[in-house]
Amino acid sequence: MAALLSGMFGLFGSAALMPCVARAQSDPRGPVRTIVTPHLRVHYQAALDSLARQVAVIGERAWAQLATELAEPAGPVDLLLTDNVDASNGLAQVFPTNRVTIFAAPPVGMRELRFHDEWLPLVVTHELAHVFHIDRARGLWRAGRWVFGRNPLFFPNAFTPSWVKEGLAVHYESKFTGSGRIVATEFPAYVRAAVQDSTWWPPSRWSLATSRFPRGQAAYAYGSMLMHHGATQRVDGMRAFVDATASYPLPFLLSRASRIGFGASFDAMYGVLRDSIAAHMPDRTGDTAWTIVSTEGWYAESPRWLGNDSLMWSAATGREVTGMYVAAAERDARAMRRARRNSLDVNVPSDSEVVFAQTERRDPYVTRSDLYRQESPAGAESALTHGARLVMPDVRGDGVIVAVQIEANVSRLVRVSADGNIRMLTGVRSDERWAEPRWSPDGTHIVAVQLLPTGEQRIVVLDSLGVLRAAVAGARAVFESPSFTPDGKRLVWASDRSGRMQLETTAFDATSTNAHVDTLRWRDERAEVTQASHVSTAVYEPSVSPDGKRVAALFFRADGNHVAYATLDTTGPMARAAWYPVRNTVTPPPVPDSARLVQQSSRPYRAWRQLIPRYWLPQVGEGRDGRMTIGASSSAVDILGRHAWSASMLVQPGYRETDGHIAYRFAGLGVPVFDVTASQEWDGSFRSTTSTGATLGLVARRRRFVTMTSTWSVPRIRWSVSTTLGAQYELRDFTADVDSALGPANSTLRSGTRYPSLFMNGSFSTARLATRAVSVEEGITLSHSTGYRWREDDPSTGSWRTIINGRGFVPLPLPGYARHVLALRTTAGIADNKSATEFSVGGVSGVSAELVPGVVIGDPARSFPLRGVAPGVQRGIRALGGSAEYRAPLMMFSRVPSPFTVYADRMSLAVFSDAARAWCPSSLAATVTPVCNRIGERDGWIASAGAELVLDVAVQYDTPYRVRIGAAAPYVAPVGVKRGGAFYVTLGGYF
Repeated sequence: MAALLSGMFGLFGSAALMPCVARAQSDPRGPVRTIVTPHLRVHYQAALDSLARQVAVIGERAWAQLATELAEPAGPVDLLLTDNVDASNGLAQVFPTNRVTIFAAPPVGMRELRFHDEWLPLVVTHELAHVFHIDRARGLWRAGRWVFGRNPLFFPNAFTPSWVKEGLAVHYESKFTGSGRIVATEFPAYVRAAVQDSTWWPPSRWSLATSRFPRGQAAYAYGSMLMHHGATQRVDGMRAFVDATASYPLPFLLSRASRIGFGASFDAMYGVLRDSIAAHMPDRTGDTAWTIVSTEGWYAESPRWLGNDSLMWSAATGREVTGMYVAAAERDARAMRRARRNSLDVNVPSDSEVVFAQTERRDPYVTRSDLYRQESPAGAESALTHGARLVMPDVRGDGVIVAVQIEANVSRLVRVSADGNIRMLTGVRSDERWAEPRWSPDGTHIVAVQLLPTGEQRIVVLDSLGVLRAAVAGARAVFESPSFTPDGKRLVWASDRSGRMQLETTAFDATSTNAHVDTLRWRDERAEVTQASHVSTAVYEPSVSPDGKRVAALFFRADGNHVAYATLDTTGPMARAAWYPVRNTVTPPPVPDSARLVQQSSRPYRAWRQLIPRYWLPQVGEGRDGRMTIGASSSAVDILGRHAWSASMLVQPGYRETDGHIAYRFAGLGVPVFDVTASQEWDGSFRSTTSTGATLGLVARRRRFVTMTSTWSVPRIRWSVSTTLGAQYELRDFTADVDSALGPANSTLRSGTRYPSLFMNGSFSTARLATRAVSVEEGITLSHSTGYRWREDDPSTGSWRTIINGRGFVPLPLPGYARHVLALRTTAGIADNKSATEFSVGGVSGVSAELVPGVVIGDPARSFPLRGVAPGVQRGIRALGGSAEYRAPLMMFSRVPSPFTVYADRMSLAVFSDAARAWCPSSLAATVTPVCNRIGERDGWIASAGAELVLDVAVQYDTPYRVRIGAAAPYVAPVGVKRGGAFYVTLGGYF
């Protein structure tokens, strides 16, 4: 059940705060310490000691709060605090034990997380809410867990859709911190835009697997509003709902549970919310002031002017990987993609170059953001800093850069010289953070956003040395993207303190700034902060044109961010704060003995508790002679990913033979990763006969393997290289029901055989694909696998084999929701004449999944597939194969009826031709050998053609699968190969 369970396991670990970002990986290297509290084991690297002690207190407080609403999970919870990724994130898992991982970088660049009193309480509460929710099991589920342990099949709340899981966690992150996404304005903007544009789909379409905007955020935004609405209907409604789904045999039938918990079905509550929002939509008269330059936004960020007549911005459009775009400042201009980017951050034009920040993987575990230069507009790209953790740059006229430097739970402003030297401008204080600095036109001042732990944010002005000179505006709200007008006499920014993100502006006189500002106040109390926009949804990241007459910004709609501009309005009404409460009114319960939690000593990290087997999974397989085998499997991995093991055992009752495996992985060095595997299998039987043909008895073969590998990888965002070196030792021996069937004392049947082998696998890839891509659409991948094997008692029997594979992908500029792709694949295999294993041609390639023990769907990955013919139609020690495919997007589904728990996202088409041939040299083919076809038997090239309909769906609401429905038939085939063709259904991509 590996493929099925791997998909199910994805339901149990929630990438709770960054659904649109690839899940980060913990760093298993280096010394790690642990602090033990009543409900938590907090693990961290030594540099994070102070922060980890805060997290221990925060976690215990969050536990106490959640325990007042939900049943407590089986504890303690392992909580890992790490800072190896420059992104704000959190993960929760309940399998194999309850775990939480917190990535400590503060969310200064994430708009949906920008409003918070303190970041760590928010993320810790959110992730612990997942544990409280998903760990719950009652009735038959609890009985199943009593028998099978923490088997992933017995976590009923894990089978609920992600919008339920994330909606519940977002509800509690705000309820217990007084900030977060339920309180903030970002999610209401999503809903307003969706209702306004008639694209707010019902809950059945809120899948994490959707490729429609806002992608996974739909589960968070819409799910949190619906779950929060339900929780407000009854005092104990959330607990009743969680207990209902945790006890009912079919937890994904949600109407019954929502009626028990909230008094109404989710569909009914959705209708009430939709109608209420539609009835109170703001007027759209202010929208007409904006001219839409480009809808190639989807996820667009940071527009900047290139003169008065064109704009530059970063975007991930869904059709292409993230890049820098340029367009004329006119209605419905055609946006031109000028360069690739690794992440969405600002591009700053400076003389003849562009300065920008982007992330890069430093190694398999560490991702850092740095500053780069690129010759304008799309020339050579070079790194200005290395591992400096810099974001949000702005460039002064003399080339000096101001940027934000992030660390664990803090950020500060720094100056970066033209040669990459970094100088700190603001200190590192745990009670404040900084974001989005911009130089004044004369380069003497910097305007930036200062974030305080009370949820208060303010627009402040500093001098060029980082001394705070003025607090221009502020409130308990979100402020973003402040900048000076070209004459330096006015400041423009965006704020959501009115309930919707709007532009604000005020006059500014640098000559009258205060020398020091310790409390929030305006530079001049007579100055007015006026609202400079009145859009119905939201407008973000303003940038004033060089002539000071217009302002560009991101105009939010249901399909994403549209780059737009309007006349800069300095005569609007005074800005007022009406959305957020003045202060955090939530009073957290006291934490028992919190001083002890902070002051107690830590101990070295011990992984063994997490490696104890916590569950077992029944297994059913097929042994030799087709007889059924039964058994069990288990596994474990520690929270760092430093140690992992798995084991299984299958017994054939009739023969009393055992198949099994045990594997161990060690990743404590980071690179390489070491794997050791031992296995045993009974794989065949035959009747032994005498020279006269008399039957002596049944002989069975047992094969035992010990394999050791080390894997070296160099991953980057745009390319990757990996190599695996390994050795294997195979032991073959035989048993018989009649002893004489094993032959004389010196026969190989009695003595057995030993086969050592060495192998090396490697790959190189530049392949890439956009979010809505129908397949990998650009770049190449190259891979090889080479092995050498010999018999221990006769080294002269050594043989080798090699497979080399190349793939290339070319995007085609044709219309559709994604780019059309021409994909090419070629594979070559060669083995020497002593080889005992052949290359096999034929069959469909894909992935296989075991729905229930013994029921497998899909197809395995094949080296020389050939659609339209049977697997193994040819065999030999030489093989060539290739495919050419044209892949085209067809449609994205909006309202498609489908079975419950299945979400249909999009459909594409592939038209293809395959060709392959396997053969043996004539000298070998003339002999009788199992690795070759006989001379003249199905000898020659085989080529087929056909088409596939490709469906991208999600099972259990959110776990993506690719289903291929195809038909193919040979158009070139030797005698003996059927030309009737085949119809097939399989899973996964072809290549």
